[in-house]
Amino acid sequence: MMTNRLRLTRKNAIPLQILGCTILALLLHTSIAVANDKPNIIVIFTDDQGYHDLGCFGSQTIKTPHLDQMAAEGLRLTSFYAQPVCGVSRAALMTGCYPIRVAEPDNVKHLHTVPHPQEWTMAEMLKEAGYATALIGKWHLCQRDRKASTGFRAATMPNAQGFDYFYGTPQFNGLTTFVNQSRFRSPILRNEEVVVPQVQDWDAITGDYTREAIDWIEKHHRQPFFLYLAHNMPHIPVGASKNFKNKSKNGPYGDTIEEIDWSCGQIFAKLKSLGLDENTLVVFTSDNGPWIEKQIPRNHSGTADPLRGWKMSAWDGGSRVPCIVRWPGKISPGRESDEVLTTMDLLPTFAAFAKAKTPKELILDGFDASEFLLGKTDNSPRDEYFYYCGCLLTGVRVGEWKLVLPREKNPPGTGWWGRMIEAVVKTQLFNLDKDPGESNDIARQHPDVVQRLMQRIQHARQELGDIDRSGRGARFFDEGPRRLEATRRSIKNRKVVYDNAKPVGNYRFTFEKEDWQGWKVVEGSLPDALTDRDTLPNFKSQPFNKQGDWFLFTGNRKTQTRGDDSQVGIIESPTFLLKGPKVSFLIGGGSGNSTYVALYDSDGKQLRKASGSNGPTMRRVVWNMSDSIGKRVKLRIVDQSAGGWGHVTFDDFSCQTDD
Repeated sequence: MMTNRLRLTRKNAIPLQILGCTILALLLHTSIAVANDKPNIIVIFTDDQGYHDLGCFGSQTIKTPHLDQMAAEGLRLTSFYAQPVCGVSRAALMTGCYPIRVAEPDNVKHLHTVPHPQEWTMAEMLKEAGYATALIGKWHLCQRDRKASTGFRAATMPNAQGFDYFYGTPQFNGLTTFVNQSRFRSPILRNEEVVVPQVQDWDAITGDYTREAIDWIEKHHRQPFFLYLAHNMPHIPVGASKNFKNKSKNGPYGDTIEEIDWSCGQIFAKLKSLGLDENTLVVFTSDNGPWIEKQIPRNHSGTADPLRGWKMSAWDGGSRVPCIVRWPGKISPGRESDEVLTTMDLLPTFAAFAKAKTPKELILDGFDASEFLLGKTDNSPRDEYFYYCGCLLTGVRVGEWKLVLPREKNPPGTGWWGRMIEAVVKTQLFNLDKDPGESNDIARQHPDVVQRLMQRIQHARQELGDIDRSGRGARFFDEGPRRLEATRRSIKNRKVVYDNAKPVGNYRFTFEKEDWQGWKVVEGSLPDALTDRDTLPNFKSQPFNKQGDWFLFTGNRKTQTRGDDSQVGIIESPTFLLKGPKVSFLIGGGSGNSTYVALYDSDGKQLRKASGSNGPTMRRVVWNMSDSIGKRVKLRIVDQSAGGWGHVTFDDFSCQTDD
């Protein structure tokens, strides 16, 4: 078959100027066609915005007409999870992984994650797929370097991690309600140049970011682009421009949200004016829940209603955040879903939309949710979410069920954000569909669900890790073991001593003078469980907070200085008559269902159960046994775990008895 070709003879020759314009037009048409084949992607990420703090998520005091319209035109996700603190949340978004998996410089697990320069980011993926990439706003994934002109190591900054353009703050904007309450002043950078050495107030920041974003979109709209707009607001110190200051019914905090809503409206208007609206996927969400503390006035922070908790906590209010997804013509308007999805799922989802490649050897924790977002299926590809506070695993959600693990207040290894973590004395189970406020523990009614979810917990500990262990899938690019930043800073010189608790009765087990006091090993081999050791080798600066010299430790071997978590077994106390209403003791070691102390009656029925806190520190447990007075009972120390804090420490038991 012959094709028609334009022959450039003298008779029908086209002037070179016209020919050049024609070729340019063809190239432009081809470029736009390629761009249309790959959607533009915008992620709008707010800072410390609570689950409740949008009109479309229930707020009656904060006006968000543009975001409400975004929800009406797109998909509202009501079980969307980030992480409970700024840095780890941004790491999860950028890498598609739980932060505990992500490699960091020198193998130090920072409280604010610093992805290793060899880690692979969302921006690098999209840049390799032909996208223009920009971060406008807060980065907070960098390592300090006093010798660098910016004060931060260049290899950990946005321009080295896949972003063509960066305008914003390297880290957070402050630590106090008002700027003048602290010596800290954040700089603002444009790429690797400091353009504002010290920000004195934050009133102009949202407007600045909006202008930068619109200007950048105008310059790059002829090719596929990825814009990560990471607002500093509403993190304290809050700020708003004169058009928004003192306008919200929700005070200064509400002012910041209403200006962010205006900013979103400006971006949507620009997309429409450039004809990009139907080829642009926009995701709006927050990095974590609201920062709520006594020193922060309530009108300077948000709310997570109806959820329990706040930023840095292990409850849903810490990591469950509002999320809206909009893509006209692709995502059906007015959709709403309570399916579980996370920021980690955005990277593989964007890869599918952008036809981008991910390294075959790279393990991601995110799932491709492209068909779910487009409405081709009602089911999210994700069926579980693990709750981590730093490196401490605190629970798991599967469907409507959430399992919460026992933990002590302000757990070791969680550093400055541990102050926001409350104690949980026993394993708890909640149905989040019926009880989003996590107020009704139904673990006893559903032991099968607890057991099923504990299997997920064990898998997470093995694959991802926990406060006491590195997971088999954790990435390390530098030599040496994993170290916790919080261990170096806050635990290193913190000695937990015996609490001098007053006995609650006349019957005591203190094991002094190397006396087993009638306790026996009834299963396994634990001949050296009675010990007078003072510390574990890796925690020499944190001695056991035992009552005297001797106590029980299922991981003890006389032949080695280290604890041996491979040992398993059961140690049983003598039987005694319970005559008083209280039982008190110290317990440490593992927090799982396979390492615990339990009290049983003469029929073998378990009356109470407690476990450790994944650390060398023993916690004080006091049981109210009013319902069991008059029963003959015995204690069992159960250790069926062979790894990590897979042991139990026990000391200083007391109760009232006639025996």
